[in-house]
Amino acid sequence: MNGLAVILADAWRIALLTAAAPIIGSVLLLAIARLTGARWTGIDRLGSLAAWLVAGGALLGLGQIGVDAPVHLKPWMSWWGVGLRMGLAGLVMAYAAGRLRAAASTTFAGVTLALYTALATPLASDWMLGQVPGHPVSAIGMMLTVEAIAAAAAVMLVAGWGTLPTRQDLSRLMVAALLGLGYLTFMDFLIIWFGNLPSRVGFYLDRSTPVMVALVWAAVLSGLVAPVGLLSLVRGERGRRAAGGAALVGLLLFNCWWVAGGVVAVLLGAVLSVLLAGGATVLLRRREVAHG
Repeated sequence: MNGLAVILADAWRIALLTAAAPIIGSVLLLAIARLTGARWTGIDRLGSLAAWLVAGGALLGLGQIGVDAPVHLKPWMSWWGVGLRMGLAGLVMAYAAGRLRAAASTTFAGVTLALYTALATPLASDWMLGQVPGHPVSAIGMMLTVEAIAAAAAVMLVAGWGTLPTRQDLSRLMVAALLGLGYLTFMDFLIIWFGNLPSRVGFYLDRSTPVMVALVWAAVLSGLVAPVGLLSLVRGERGRRAAGGAALVGLLLFNCWWVAGGVVAVLLGAVLSVLLAGGATVLLRRREVAHG
């Protein structure tokens, strides 16, 4: 029973991480645009889903089911501890998104980014490392940030939202964020593997099975090689849409590999991610119809 609970929890974590990333990224992009004066349009559509981060964050507590945390971390990494923290974080992000969509001041945008920066590491630790409590990744906050920005930009490109200059800007920002995620992940691996840190090497040993190696290489090809190639070789809207789609697939594969709950959890997590994405798409279309 415990094994089944771990599989379900890992699958749920994969799905929530994949579904939440573009919404978190939209909040960050709204704040960046407001603070810098960038005329990015259409991002507020994704920002309208920020209220779901409250429920999604709270439900992330279910991902702690079956996780064997060290004694000193048991209260902090318990299902109720993670659920409470992430629910509150979702509430703050939803509030920020609402204000930013209503053209908040540059001061508010700056405070939002400063607060996110201060809390990015514990926030990302819950989202991306809750399944391995006690395992430190110094760049985890930046990893979540670049994944979120890449995911939000990719959704914008696939959906064709915003003006042409907006999509052109976001296509370049998406590639930069994807390269950032790849760099940060590889550097963490490099430091642990070649730095002779045996207490931490187990994290990557668990992800070195043939299936997981194939998964991470598929993520690299889809999430890094394909977007760059498509944007370079296929001009215009078709190239941007295809690059965004490839990036989203690559990010899903990365999340499956990073959580690494085994083949069954990976497959189930991928299915749940697609279902959540489909539900978000239907919700956005209904809102568009309702608002004309």
